[in-house]
Amino acid sequence: MTFAACDSFVANVDQPVDEAGSDQFSDPAEAEFLITGVQAQWADSHSGVTDLADGLSDEFRFGINGDATFPTFAQLDAGIIADDNNSITGALNDLQEYRFLADDLLRRVEEDERFDLSDPSATASEEQVRLVANVHGANARYYLATYFGHPDDPRRGGATIDTSAFIPSPELYQQADDKYAAALAEAEALESGLQQRQIQSARARAALYAGTHDFQDSGGFQGQEALEAAAEYARQGLQQGESWDVAYDLNTGNDYHFQAGAGRLQLAVQDGNFNQLATRSPDPSQSYRVADEDTGELVARSHIETVANNPDELNRIPLTIINNGGTTLGGFGALPENLQSEALGDDLFPTIFDAWQPNGDADPIGDLIGDEGEDIIEWGQGKWEQRTNMPFVSWQELFLIRAELELRGFDAGGESALALVNTVRDSYGLSSLSDIDLERLAVERDRTLFATGHRLPDQRRMDVVEWHLKDQVGGQQTAQWLQLTRAETEPNPNF
Repeated sequence: MTFAACDSFVANVDQPVDEAGSDQFSDPAEAEFLITGVQAQWADSHSGVTDLADGLSDEFRFGINGDATFPTFAQLDAGIIADDNNSITGALNDLQEYRFLADDLLRRVEEDERFDLSDPSATASEEQVRLVANVHGANARYYLATYFGHPDDPRRGGATIDTSAFIPSPELYQQADDKYAAALAEAEALESGLQQRQIQSARARAALYAGTHDFQDSGGFQGQEALEAAAEYARQGLQQGESWDVAYDLNTGNDYHFQAGAGRLQLAVQDGNFNQLATRSPDPSQSYRVADEDTGELVARSHIETVANNPDELNRIPLTIINNGGTTLGGFGALPENLQSEALGDDLFPTIFDAWQPNGDADPIGDLIGDEGEDIIEWGQGKWEQRTNMPFVSWQELFLIRAELELRGFDAGGESALALVNTVRDSYGLSSLSDIDLERLAVERDRTLFATGHRLPDQRRMDVVEWHLKDQVGGQQTAQWLQLTRAETEPNPNF
């Protein structure tokens, strides 16, 4: 009788307020809520994927102050990635949920008769919903094409969607381009010039990446066709001062803060010195290719060295000092704003850099900043705090895309590559260059796009940017893509 009574009671209890089935959101009054959900998941996905990509590239490294609580970051740094790497699994889960929410929103419009956006109760128009569903479905496929790869072939890009077979990157880029085209049509119907320029800028980047990677797979969006399309899109892209930002707040924090900055320094800014690599399993020092086996000099581009040589570069490569307790000296953004104005003035950074020797040991700087006992142990990125919005694509990036296309022989909008690059440099208070080629453009991209996930695709696609890892370690090939993990492939009967 007790069980029967409980059963009767439970059957008449309303569904918990923090749980809802999909059917409950087929009401057109929920359209705005569904749009917000897609945008929030975008924020979760963006920094979660791009900071891992920076770890696989040599933008960041698993530092000596990283501790062993996330050895999955050591795998990224070494390029030898286990099939149960939970950092990649978590980022990919967020990304696939983002893709699903966007695709499911489009499904409601096209297949669910109850989701009638002409109803007076609708909180968004059909054009608005289609725009959001298509543009974010395109973004998700761009991430999958650019950052993820086959677990058995770490030099082959691509992913799965739902329970599909493996989809190579060129095909994912084609899917993204098709969805960007559909989103553009809705932005035109809404007469939103800024949204049109945002879409065309993101579309130009995806097409540039599709056209300049040396893909083994035939078919899909790649080669000359993709580069011609990239130039067309870039001509219609963002204007100076415009951006398309991913929004962060206390509910959805920026992962760079928690994994590569003041929140926690799992990924330290690369300093180009062999001794600063953490000794974890796998040991990154066994994977990094070195120019001189005797000195241990890394083949890696160091932002620390860049800023030391020209402190004005702090404007586009902001750094933070992390002390031996793992916290930021002087607060977030300790360089240049906080400490520079309060301590040694304009000479602070060169003085601190000269006192810090990249030898794998903590170095005293207490005398320099008036706080005895403090040591520099690592350098962190000072660009993104917990609630710092990130550009998905900025006008500066678009101008560098146009410049690269011009250098490759494509008309991207009437300005020379040199003029475009110098406009970007001027926005950071840097002097103009007198000439430009693809090698120098790669340097400008590297510095301008610091801590945004773009060094990884640039290392794969640009001959002037050397890959930093040895080809093989212990007979296992190092990865150039974030490999799909077992959690993604095992449940998929078609993989």
